[in-house]
Amino acid sequence: MKILFITSEVDGLVKTGGLADVAYALPKALIAMGHEVQIVMPAYRKTIESWQDWPAKEFNTPISHFVTETVQAFSGEFKGIPVVAMHHRASFSREGLYDDGNNAYYDNCFRFSVMTKAALEWCKLEDWQPDIVQANDWQSAMASFYLAEHYKADPFFKDTRSAIAIHNGAYQMHADPHWMHQLGIDPRFFNPEDFEDNAHLNVLKGSIGFADAVTTVSPGYAEELTTDLGGHGLDYKFKSLTQPFRGILNGCDYDQWNPETDIWLKSQFKTPDDGGKAICKQDLQQELGLNQGDQIPFLGVICRLVDQKGIHLLIPVFWNLMAHHDCQVVVLGSGDAKMAAELDEIQNRYPDRFRFINGYNIGLSHRIEASIDAFLMPSIFEPCGLNQIYSLRYGTVPLVREVGGLRDTVCKLEYSRANADEATGFMFQHLDEETLLQETLRLLDVYKHDKELWMKLQNNGMAKRFTWEKSAKEYEKLYKEILALPKMKHPLV
Repeated sequence: MKILFITSEVDGLVKTGGLADVAYALPKALIAMGHEVQIVMPAYRKTIESWQDWPAKEFNTPISHFVTETVQAFSGEFKGIPVVAMHHRASFSREGLYDDGNNAYYDNCFRFSVMTKAALEWCKLEDWQPDIVQANDWQSAMASFYLAEHYKADPFFKDTRSAIAIHNGAYQMHADPHWMHQLGIDPRFFNPEDFEDNAHLNVLKGSIGFADAVTTVSPGYAEELTTDLGGHGLDYKFKSLTQPFRGILNGCDYDQWNPETDIWLKSQFKTPDDGGKAICKQDLQQELGLNQGDQIPFLGVICRLVDQKGIHLLIPVFWNLMAHHDCQVVVLGSGDAKMAAELDEIQNRYPDRFRFINGYNIGLSHRIEASIDAFLMPSIFEPCGLNQIYSLRYGTVPLVREVGGLRDTVCKLEYSRANADEATGFMFQHLDEETLLQETLRLLDVYKHDKELWMKLQNNGMAKRFTWEKSAKEYEKLYKEILALPKMKHPLV
């Protein structure tokens, strides 16, 4: 199959979250299976060194009856994967991807729609006829609408099917309705069943109604999207979908996340007790200026400082742990300034046992995963999550909330401990700090008083594999299914 993969970020080129990991690893896996994949992404200013020397073609892209934009397509390869970087100077010659560091760009819906429409026009320019157009999140979701409405009479795309992958349904791109004219959305589609959302334009909501398939990044999250609590206001939309709607679990790139070969580690290791993990722990303690000691429970967090990740639950738990319990904590992340200030305050009070690094460092993230004893991930919602998967591979026991992809990837240790031969971590459900604290204390109790059980949890986790090959086969199966079905027919098209 020919698969056009439209995305706003790709790991190794530009990354703000899990979408980037998928946008690199899934095309790589599909190519390995024999499919022809073409990634299209924006030509951001911050990635200019990657694409500026690639050959370019300039062409006009009609966005609507009123707006036509001139775009340059820079074509090249990244780690063996074909990539087209779409350069639209007014949209992507900016410092940030989605914001200026404080506020989202006012024209985000237009910027990424230009990139998305240009991706389809590039296919025609190159006579590269895709079987599947895979959009990702709101940034490229409009591809499904454009194929269904703008290209409905174009024979070039008559056999093309579209799919939208939802990596985080909380981000939908709400905008002022005046953007409809620039985006090429006819007023008849501004209704509560399509793009209208409380008098605003909702890009993701409207687009999914035109896709031939909708996916998300875990079976658990697919279920949650159809619920009042987990649907981010669109549960009724997901419930009413007539096209295939699947949760396909993300994989892990074990070429990058493997303690046996990881170049970022002081000592590589194959098992949790071969000495390598203990060396990594001691090395990180020294690097961070924390008290030395292999027997001190070392807990870690790597995440964006946003409400979704449950940081507001962790902060009071950290205060309690530091005041009353013997353990160490490291937090790596950036985001909400108030949360960062509170973490700084804990660090200032307990400098020998608590360390907060405001920002992101890839090498440090690997060293944290390899060195800590347990990883804390109390997300309010988590479409898939990757750090809990990385933790399992590194013999680091995850403590997660029972949501989305976390419950699909972590086998919780029952209170009876009857499932010790299968369990890989700890899990809690109720969204409050006391429940999180009690589960953390249960984890610490096992670590301190039952080394045999702790070792079993580590070994169980290290044996788990969530491969992109398996995920890619699920996408391939879905693609074949929708190619065999009639095109999705929207009632207003």
